[in-house]
Amino acid sequence: MARFGKLNAQVLGISVDHIPCLKAWAESLGGISFPLLSDFSPLGAVARKYGVKRKEGFSERAIFVLDKYGIIRYIDIHDIEDRPKNKILFAELKKVIQLESELETASAKGKGKAKPKAKNEAGG
Repeated sequence: MARFGKLNAQVLGISVDHIPCLKAWAESLGGISFPLLSDFSPLGAVARKYGVKRKEGFSERAIFVLDKYGIIRYIDIHDIEDRPKNKILFAELKKVIQLESELETASAKGKGKAKPKAKNEAGG
């Protein structure tokens, strides 16, 4: 998790399971080093909003990278058995940080306050 901190990034785990289940899962792993949030009530609202909740009641394993403006810059959805690749995730985080830096530089040079557009708005 220190590597995420160096990129000024926060990792959050969100699950449709209830709190006692999440606590037991984290303990079975010997503890985890990031906040784990329950999306149990109201019935997976966050998972549904992000489009990863299945009708069976569980969600896919998914990673969303949001920039500091709250715009989703990267989405990676896996089957529940698959594990995300950290190398790819760190590369995407670096792209988001670079974009934010470029926007701040452009704003500082008097080109206006440039709030980035989402990928689908920017054609990316």
